[in-house]
Amino acid sequence: MFHHGPASSPAYAACVARQCSGGGSEAPAQDRAVAPRWITHSAGGAHSAAIHLGDRSLNYICQRGGKALIGVAGLGGSAQGTRISVDGRAYSQSFIAQNGILYTTADSGSPLLRALMSGSGVEVASAGRRAGFPLTGSRAAIAQAAAACGIRP
Repeated sequence: MFHHGPASSPAYAACVARQCSGGGSEAPAQDRAVAPRWITHSAGGAHSAAIHLGDRSLNYICQRGGKALIGVAGLGGSAQGTRISVDGRAYSQSFIAQNGILYTTADSGSPLLRALMSGSGVEVASAGRRAGFPLTGSRAAIAQAAAACGIRP
């Protein structure tokens, strides 16, 4: 705002109205929604790639010498009847529910894992609830986590 002159100038007042009072055509910077992005995390020998949307998340989880899993948090309920699809294509996966998280396998080279790394969006449905997640950036994040586990996705 310092580009608009002293606080008493009309240009400064207009800038304040636009940026702070909702008087402009776009929301103030602090109110703009931040696009969700894939992140990686490592702790205690476990590695993950995840995307979070509010109280829901989709996670690729692995540990060196172990199996890789996909975990979906925030849908709750039973694993029975859980469905997963990438770009509208359904994948036949068995899920288990543990501590409120739905898990399925993410075997190296599996059609589901390849789709998660190359698609544009994934949807998980369970017990009448649905969660959709963007896959932009998933390839790099999943590859990084898998590499840390000694897995070639």
